[in-house]
Amino acid sequence: MSMPTSVPMSMDGRCAVVTGAGSGLGRAIARRLAADGAHVVVAGDKEGPLTETGGLIAEEGGEAVAMRCDVTREEDVIALMRRTMDRFGRLDVLVNNAGVEFAKRVEDTTVGEWDRLMDVNLKGVFLCVKHALPGLRGAGSGVIVNVASELALVGSEAVAAYSASKAGVLQLTRALAVDHAADGIRVNTLSPGVILTDLLQTALDSTGDSEKRRRQFEERTLLGRLGTPEEAAEAALFLASDRSSYMTGANLVLDGGWTAH
Repeated sequence: MSMPTSVPMSMDGRCAVVTGAGSGLGRAIARRLAADGAHVVVAGDKEGPLTETGGLIAEEGGEAVAMRCDVTREEDVIALMRRTMDRFGRLDVLVNNAGVEFAKRVEDTTVGEWDRLMDVNLKGVFLCVKHALPGLRGAGSGVIVNVASELALVGSEAVAAYSASKAGVLQLTRALAVDHAADGIRVNTLSPGVILTDLLQTALDSTGDSEKRRRQFEERTLLGRLGTPEEAAEAALFLASDRSSYMTGANLVLDGGWTAH
C-alpha cells in the first residue's frame, strides 16, 4: 500500500474574507492567509484600521482589498459578499472573527449591552454565513472558520454574556457542518485563549497593575505564557487550508492548556 502524499498548505489563488480584520487576531489571520497566497478581503467597521491592514499585506507582497462592513447590518454583509465576488469571481474561505467583549456580571449588564454583544458575536456570524454560502458552494470546497473562545467551554468571572455568545457560535458551527457537508463546505471553530493583542494590553493597562494581571493569566495556563496573534493565525490557516481536509464540525482550542484543568 502506498503512503498518502502530503497535502499542500498553499492558499494560492483562493479568496478569503476575514471580518474584524482591522486589528488583533483578524489582522494577523488576514496577513497569514495572504502570505500563503490567498487574495484577502479585509472587512471591518472602521476604515482607517482596515486600510492599515491592507497596507501591511501589500508591503509583505500579498493582495488585499479593504471593505467596510458592519456585520450586524444585513445590507452591509450582502454588499461585502457581492463586492468580493465581483472583484475576485470566487469565495473560498470565510473567517468570522468580528467580535466585542465587556466584563460585567449579568445583573450589571444592560439590555442594550446584551443585544449589542449578541448582534456582533452571534448574529454577525449568522449573517455572514448566510450570504457567503452561495459563493462558498460555488467554490466546491468552501471553508468557514468561526472564531469563538475558550470561554465557550469554561466559566469565568464577569463574562456571562460573552461566554453565552461564543457558546452559541460553537453550536452554530456544528449545525452548519451538518447542513452543508453535502455542499462540500467544511465548517470549524477556532477557540483562542488569552492572546496578547493590542486590545488585551490596553485592558491590562487599565487595571492599574498590568504586570500583576498578566501574571495571573499566565499562571492559569499550563504553558505559563500568553498566546500571540501569530500563533492564532497559524491555527486559522490550518483550518482554512487543505491540511484540515478531514475536519468539519470541530473545535480547535488554542489556549495554552487553560481548559485542561
